[in-house]
Amino acid sequence: MVLQTVGEVLRTEREKQGLSVKDIEKATSIRALYIQAIEDGNYSILPGEVYLKGFIRNYASFLGLNPQNMMELYRQNQAPQPPVPQTPTTAGPVSSAPSAATPPSARTERRQEKSGGSAVRWVVIGVVVLLLVGGAAWAAMEFFGPAPKQPSVPQPPPKAAQPAPVPTPAPAPVPATPQKPPAQAKPIVVVAKFTAECWTRAVADGKEVYEGIPKVGETLTWSADRSLTVHVGNAAGIELTYNGQLQGKLGDAGDVITKTFSANTTNTP
Repeated sequence: MVLQTVGEVLRTEREKQGLSVKDIEKATSIRALYIQAIEDGNYSILPGEVYLKGFIRNYASFLGLNPQNMMELYRQNQAPQPPVPQTPTTAGPVSSAPSAATPPSARTERRQEKSGGSAVRWVVIGVVVLLLVGGAAWAAMEFFGPAPKQPSVPQPPPKAAQPAPVPTPAPAPVPATPQKPPAQAKPIVVVAKFTAECWTRAVADGKEVYEGIPKVGETLTWSADRSLTVHVGNAAGIELTYNGQLQGKLGDAGDVITKTFSANTTNTP
């Protein structure tokens, strides 16, 4: 029996309610790319398993499905399948009859005697050649005498000590150029500090200024003139500060949160 996947259940329910992927993106703030990947079972596109589980919970809750049942189905999909037992094949015994040792014949003994005599003869020839070469070398040394010694090369005289360099006076310090005053900050300044992996998307004045997963401990700053919206996929892994005021905890681990800051109001959830 083939187990139905999480993506198949979500797609079937979405189509039953007459909703499109864009409708789900607008309602849950989950990108259409990730929604399509969940329905297709292509989890490698998702930024991580923490975000994947959070997206599945939010998607299922919006469609009116039980999030816990969907997470249990996801775990069953990810469980490894039992291996198919293989029938061992038996091979018949291979019998090998030991070869009977045959005694060497008289002809073989005569061949061994001849080869042994040849080996001794070559050893004797080698010793005689070595003696002749050694004697020739000794005779050459007696006739020509030892090789002349090479004359020693005179060493150059040591160099005279160089006089110490005269210290050069340090140049007079150049007066520092006055720095320009900092530019006027925009009305909305949001600082995001990341304590865990968290998919984040920031939109300033209707234009996307950031989308990705920052490193743990990294701090990002965004500014805007009218409004700034921050979408997060793991609310427990981010701390936001708006115009110098800490906003507190946004949510739990895996929660998908959208928070908007406006120039006219303090902030909008």
